[in-house]
Amino acid sequence: MGFRGITMVTVQVRDFERMVAWYQDVLGLTVVWQEPGEFCALALPDGGPVLALATDHPDRIADRPGTGWTPNLRVDDLDATVAHLRAAGVVLDAAEEGADEGYRLVRIRDPEGNPIGLTT
Repeated sequence: MGFRGITMVTVQVRDFERMVAWYQDVLGLTVVWQEPGEFCALALPDGGPVLALATDHPDRIADRPGTGWTPNLRVDDLDATVAHLRAAGVVLDAAEEGADEGYRLVRIRDPEGNPIGLTT
């Protein structure tokens, strides 16, 4: 047995249509497959693991947003991405971290409060 990588991370969401639109319009992800109102697989421009939004297991939605998995998305230019997101009204969830350890990471939250890490 050997694990070979992550193929998909699924986030259970409350307002499916709003969340799909936000991930497309604000983060620029592309829908690669969708079951209307229930499941949507979104891809990053360079490929890699898929980020899925789903409503098919409402029992898996945390009572408190942001207490489950945190997907981390790699970006080419963190400063430009942060500027773009701020212009779109997105607020950083915490101060940038990691510069003293050789990486840069910021966190934002989607409209339902789920955290997303952005890193270079």
